[in-house]
Amino acid sequence: MLVLAAMLAAIAGAGLTAIARGYLMARESTAMAQKAQLALTRLSSELQVCYDCIGADEPIDLPFTYNNILGSMSIAQSDDTITLDGAPLIDGVIDSSLAYDAAGLVVITFSLEHQQTGSALEFTTSVLPRNSYQ
Repeated sequence: MLVLAAMLAAIAGAGLTAIARGYLMARESTAMAQKAQLALTRLSSELQVCYDCIGADEPIDLPFTYNNILGSMSIAQSDDTITLDGAPLIDGVIDSSLAYDAAGLVVITFSLEHQQTGSALEFTTSVLPRNSYQ
């Protein structure tokens, strides 16, 4: 009887560990997605009203300085942090890129490292600069 109770306790303990690990992984994934969405939304709104964001099928080197209704702005990456006009926008970035696609859209991409799995999660969005405030 004691052996049976010990076996049941071991199985229950393993199950609880897996549940806790799954919860922590889901919690971190949600936090990363929210952080990435906030950064992508901010960069999109900045570049949407860019005066001089014109290009086709070419990468954009960082730091990238552009003009919009707020004046001259700059997007840069220092170590693992993307900054907007010197202020931190998102940290934990392991890779990032800005590029124009064939249609003239600005494609923003960055990867964040998932601490629980060690894998990189990539986030991307495209923005069509209006270029209409000149």
